[in-house]
Amino acid sequence: MNNYASPVHLYDVVYIIIPRLHRAQTLVNNTLDALIDTAKNPNDLHTRLEQRRAFTLELQATLTNLEHLLERYRADVQTLLKSNGSSGNRAITTDEMEQDAIERAKDIYQKVVAFQTGRRSVPW
Repeated sequence: MNNYASPVHLYDVVYIIIPRLHRAQTLVNNTLDALIDTAKNPNDLHTRLEQRRAFTLELQATLTNLEHLLERYRADVQTLLKSNGSSGNRAITTDEMEQDAIERAKDIYQKVVAFQTGRRSVPW
């Protein structure tokens, strides 16, 4: 994911960060589900189940804080969405948890890209 200059813009969150996070979620879940379904021994199964649990917790915390951010900028988000990104964009101020969520989302996406390009053996 791009390294965003501070402050982050609402467009980045709505049209780049969140969609990439959702695509990463789908890939990670599908991959871990396949690995769980094909696990041959209990240790592998346990490892994959633990990876899925850890990913789910990480994702939930990230999404919750991103939702909080979007709620704070609800009017601007609505304008941005209604205009398909052509108006309503603005620099946003994030609290510590929201900034952490943005960084976590970027990290999740980077791990998935590394998996897709063969630099990681599993996406999570």
